[in-house]
Amino acid sequence: MKTFSLLLSIILITSCGSVKKIDVHNIRTAYIEYNPVEPVNFGSEIEAKVIAMMLDGTEIDITNNRKLSIISEDIQKNGLTKKFKIIKRPTSFNDNTANLTILVTDKEEVFQINDSIHMNFQGDLTIDLTGPDGLSAQNQKNRSTRLLLRDGKNGEHGFHGANGQNADTYISYIWQEDNLTYIYLRNSRTGEILRYKSLAQGIITFNLKGGNGGNGGNGGNGGNGRDGRLNEGKYTRPGNGGDGGNAGNGGNGGNGGTVQIMIHPNNSGIEDKLQYKTAGGFRGNAGKAGEGGLAGTPVAGQTPGNPGRPGFTGQSGRNGVDGEVQPLTFEAFEFTQFK
Repeated sequence: MKTFSLLLSIILITSCGSVKKIDVHNIRTAYIEYNPVEPVNFGSEIEAKVIAMMLDGTEIDITNNRKLSIISEDIQKNGLTKKFKIIKRPTSFNDNTANLTILVTDKEEVFQINDSIHMNFQGDLTIDLTGPDGLSAQNQKNRSTRLLLRDGKNGEHGFHGANGQNADTYISYIWQEDNLTYIYLRNSRTGEILRYKSLAQGIITFNLKGGNGGNGGNGGNGGNGRDGRLNEGKYTRPGNGGDGGNAGNGGNGGNGGTVQIMIHPNNSGIEDKLQYKTAGGFRGNAGKAGEGGLAGTPVAGQTPGNPGRPGFTGQSGRNGVDGEVQPLTFEAFEFTQFK
């Protein structure tokens, strides 16, 4: 099973920005509000808002309220906008909903309720088969001047960015039944089965891009050496600057995936509505090398300390290799076996 496909990791979207006062104990119910007439399908982005109904009947838009969290494996909120992307990958043709939990908290007060977005299978359909992106490395902290020792401490080396993962190879069967286009997919590597359907009013996109490589982390700057001093005729040398940390390398982009599609003759007109994205993932950028620390300032008659050396520059990763789309095949197959 691919990393992004339900690792039992919960997407936790904590909204912030709105400071409108809302008393949690006065919430009667809450729900996600969207236009059910607009196209809603797996892979699409819709405009919606989360509404809290209070005990006195007042309805308050809490979409970006700091007390709201949305817990969902099916839906992803885009920052502080009111855009929600349906990221669920359905495994059954009977799966028509994207589910979420609305959680409103204020200290020890908690309101929680489940809701869902229902698919109407209109508009464009995007089938997300992308390889997961590699994580970018965190930048290292810069060193400060030491309190006791003379020489500045060397900066830590930046970690390397993770490689983007390859998109997989899929076999797909497409047919029509009761005015709906059915799309069955099987992952050739893992055996994972996905099932989509659409009214085929718009474009159907197979997105098999490779994952992008993560960026390398910056090396930390070296600490400055302590200044020289003269105390009761005794000299204390100026400290040397610490060396800067090396930059982390960028991760490689993952390779694009491959899809082989067989179309039943009863849906041969769907060919013109199919689009494909099979590009390899972009390489990650190298981090920035840390700068050497400054030498401590000498007093008169002292030999100056040495400044720290800068770290080594990292290397960017390589772009992933593009995938391919196998020539379409038109054949009569028994589609009931794929239900």
